[in-house]
Amino acid sequence: MKAGTWSRSLICACLLLGACAKTTITDHGLAAGPLPATKLGKTLLVVEFALPATVEANGEEAARLIRESLPAAGTAAPDTDERLLARARADALDSVLIVRIEDYLRRGNLYLGVAIPPVSWDTSTLISLRVRALDAKTGAVIADVRRDRVRGGLFTLRRPEDLPAEMKAMLASLVER
Repeated sequence: MKAGTWSRSLICACLLLGACAKTTITDHGLAAGPLPATKLGKTLLVVEFALPATVEANGEEAARLIRESLPAAGTAAPDTDERLLARARADALDSVLIVRIEDYLRRGNLYLGVAIPPVSWDTSTLISLRVRALDAKTGAVIADVRRDRVRGGLFTLRRPEDLPAEMKAMLASLVER
């Protein structure tokens, strides 16, 4: 095999082996599968942001997807737990579901170097949510979990347009419809 053919073959093999998007899901807190909608009953949904101001435009899209995807009898602006519970009781609701958007972004890097292959890149989508569910009658915590979902890797191309599908997959894994 000629030297030029060998190096091209090696580059192609690296690209093919590395071009698989990998999904990594990390939970912080208790997460034993999706939270059943039957356990929540009629829900007051609250969407909060923990995003930097520069990313909040993406956060609005994420908030819209959350409101469309999760079952709720009502929505409220972020407030103290006590006020949210009081509102849920006044509206005869069973629970309060607070979804905090920690991250909702696409990131990527381009690497140029003296290596084989000489150019590489990685992109990924990152979604991080914290979900707290409170029993409206007692104020007890039904669930409290932060889930991070990263999809991408070396030689993958993740676009910002991939974020809504990733958000829907994340929400389905957290709260049953």
